[in-house]
Parts: sequence; structure tokens; C-alpha cells
Amino acid sequence: MEFQLPSLPISLSILLVLIVVVRRLFSSRPEHPGPRFPSPSALPFVGSLHHLVGKLPHHALRDLARKHGNVMRIRLGQVDQIIVSSREGAQQVLKVQDANFAFRPEFTAAKIIAYGASDVAFSNGEYWRQLRKICVMELLGAKRVKSFMSLRKEQVARLMSDVNGAAAAGEPVNLGERLNELTNSVVAQASFGRRCPQQKKFMETIKEVIKMASGFSVGDLFPSLKVIDVLTGFTTKLVRYHGKLDAILDATIKEHQTNRIQGEEEDLIDVLLRLKDEGNLEVPITFDNIKAVVIDMLAGGTETTANTIEWAMSELMLRPRTLERAQKEVRDAMKDKGYIEETDVPQFNYLHQVVKETLRLHPPIPILFPRVAQETTEVLGYTIPAGSRLLINVWALGRDSRYWEDSESFKPERFEEGVNKEFKGNDFEFLPFGAGRRMCAGMAFGLTTLELALSQLLFHFDWAFPKGVKAEDIDMSENFGATASRKINLLLVPSLRYPTL
Repeated sequence: MEFQLPSLPISLSILLVLIVVVRRLFSSRPEHPGPRFPSPSALPFVGSLHHLVGKLPHHALRDLARKHGNVMRIRLGQVDQIIVSSREGAQQVLKVQDANFAFRPEFTAAKIIAYGASDVAFSNGEYWRQLRKICVMELLGAKRVKSFMSLRKEQVARLMSDVNGAAAAGEPVNLGERLNELTNSVVAQASFGRRCPQQKKFMETIKEVIKMASGFSVGDLFPSLKVIDVLTGFTTKLVRYHGKLDAILDATIKEHQTNRIQGEEEDLIDVLLRLKDEGNLEVPITFDNIKAVVIDMLAGGTETTANTIEWAMSELMLRPRTLERAQKEVRDAMKDKGYIEETDVPQFNYLHQVVKETLRLHPPIPILFPRVAQETTEVLGYTIPAGSRLLINVWALGRDSRYWEDSESFKPERFEEGVNKEFKGNDFEFLPFGAGRRMCAGMAFGLTTLELALSQLLFHFDWAFPKGVKAEDIDMSENFGATASRKINLLLVPSLRYPTL
């Protein structure tokens, strides 16, 4: 008998049956070992982006975590993100498995602005480990922070003089604007020295870059549609901003090389140039690398510090008894001396509690920068495949009633009533600066300026709301952005209590 092939319709039917059987076999097995990730509902193509529309991301993700769990997977565009919202999960990622998660994904803004992501925040591998060591040992260590004491003193004194002028005129002070001017000057002069005539232009450009980077990049969420960032002008704007920053940094570095004064205190550019020229680094650094690090310092160390001081003053103004106690502490200690120096600040215990409570409710970066798993691993029983992006919502941790009594209230006293929690990376429900290898290297630098400025604002001046404004009128909502600043700057009327120098 001659063998014949089945007819075409029969062949197609068999093929379809085989496809259905194979799909059922594979779909009956989990994609990865372990329990299935809880996830919010998703739409075709855009994923779960609709859950974030009209909301601040850290608020929306906290609400979704309450419904779906402490470890959930959410698809934003074409990219899956693992969201961790518990102390135990944060400890697994930032301590137990820190080495596996100490990597960053690529971002359009970082690649363009930071010279191919060669800054501290977004670089990876041996190059990043070397930069981190330079930051700890040379740029932002205790000795270097102390070396800028006179700079902080001068700039805080200038702030006090400005506030004093407003007090004399009976005018309100836009505290947000004034504090940003303070932190911009401190960080810029620590980086550039006093030899950057284009400092104002540089900081204005940095502010625009931060605003753009905090927004929506189509290419980051939809990798297959990167061309849209070009068509919409997003990439073009970043390239233009990069050009402005690069020109100023080029001129500043050349000036440092030409006019270095022997015996003069090193600024951060001087340090980086010295390390480059000495040639002792395992991974040599270039001028572009130096410029990327400087941009990092200025982008990460200005707005965050100013925002925290403004939030602290906002919370204090809504609670007269708390404000009175904070002022009484610094005034009782310093009234005979008549002024506050940086070396006086460590004795202000209640002030430290105010700062800690502010950082709990208003962390500088509400959601830590994304991390990428290098190897497949498990977190709280869930399998995290290699290459997965992971986010930790530290804003949600700081307001979680599982870890904090009366979690939404501003109560500095909680830190003196047996709550022995610090923000140095060991208490994983309190992570305003992160933890582990990627913990914020500029923490000490920022806190020193923060506490000096806040203590002097409380010591020298009494504060009131503008005429006709009551505490209940104050809008405490946050602005959209990576740093979650106040949506509306705080306006206060100062009156002089102790003369400024």
C-alpha cells in the first residue's frame, strides 16, 4: 500500500491540537519556582500604568501594596518592576543579598547627562566600586565634610541676614526659595570652589534636568519605542542641557588646572583632578568621569537638603508646642553665647529627634533608585529572576503602622520613648538614605548643613503665618518628582529674637 500524507485540513487540526496541549502543559507549570507574584490588573501594552495616573508614585504603590502584598510585580509599560514594601523584604535586598542587587538599570537621562551613566548613582561594576571608595575616602568622608565648615558658616550666615532683612520689614519669607539658594551655594562652592562665575546658570540647568528626569520617558518604560523620545524632543532637550553643563564644567576644570593655588583648601574638583593625575587608580578616570561625578553631587545634594529643612519647619509650624520645645532647647543652651556654631549642634537632642521624624515622614528620595538582580534569587519566598528591576518604597515603610505607632502623625518624641531607631542603614523600616553598598554617600554632608541651618532658624527668629493665614490653610501636599518637595513653598513671617551676626 502506498503511503499518503494526510489532507491539509487534517494536518492543520493535528497541529492546532498539539499547540493547545503544549501550551497547557507549560502553563500548568509556574514560570519560576515558588509562589506566583501578586500583581495589580494590567491593560494591553501599557500594563498597570493606569493605576498611577493622577497620583504620586510612592502613594499609588503603597496603596497597591496594601491590596496585593509586600512583594508584588507590576508591569509599567513594557518593563516589569518588583515592588518591595516591608521591612523584611528591604533587609533581604539591602543587606542579606546586597551584592546581588547592587546594580542599576539603564536610564535615558543618566546616559545623556552623566556621560554614559559614569556617575556614582547609575554606574556599575568595578568602575562604580572605585567611585564609591573615592566618595567615602576623599570626597564625602568626615574629614572632608569638616573641611567645609567655614563655607557652611558663611552661607548660613547669609541666609540669616536675608531672613533678618525680611523681619525688619515685616515681610514674609519664601522659605523654600531661600533654602534652595543656601544649599545650592554650599554644594556648588564645595564642588567648584569660589571660582565658578557661571554657578547660577549651572544650578538652573541642573534644576531643569532634575525636573525632566523625574518625568516620563517613553524609552525607559517602552524600550521598543525609544524613537518616540527623539520625536517628542525629550532626547534633544537632554542633549542641549548636557551641552550647557559640559561647557561650564570644561571651563571650570581648565581654570582649576591653570590657577591652582598651593596651600589652598581642595574643593571636590581639585580632589578628582589630583586622583586622576596621580595615576594610582585601578580604573583610570577621565575628564568626562570627573564631570559626571560633579553633576551627581550637585543634583543629589541640593534640593534634597533644602526640602527636608522646609518640611521640618512646615511640621513644626502646625504644632506650636513642638515648635516651642525645639526653640526652647536651642535657646536655653545658647542664649548666653548668643549664636550657634557647627560644633554646638550635637548637643541639641530634641532637634535631632525633629530631624529624624521629618526624615521618617518625608524621606529625601521616597522610592529608592531601581536595582537589578544579577542572579536569580528568592526574596520572602518569591523567585526574583536575573535581570529583574526592583524598587523599595521607603516612604511607605516610614508610614507603616506595623512598625510605627500613630504612623501618620509628626511626633519627634517617639524617638525618646524607647524607639531606638536610626537612619544609618540598620533599621530597615527607616531608610531615608537607603542602606548597603548603594546607601547615599552624601548623608553626612547634607545632614550637617541641614541641622546647622535649622537650629539657627529656630534660635534667632520667632515665626508666624502671613496675615490671614491659619494652620489649617497650609497645603502639605507634595510636588511630583523624584525628591517629593512641597507642592507650594512655605511662606512665613519672621521676627527677630536673638541678633544675627
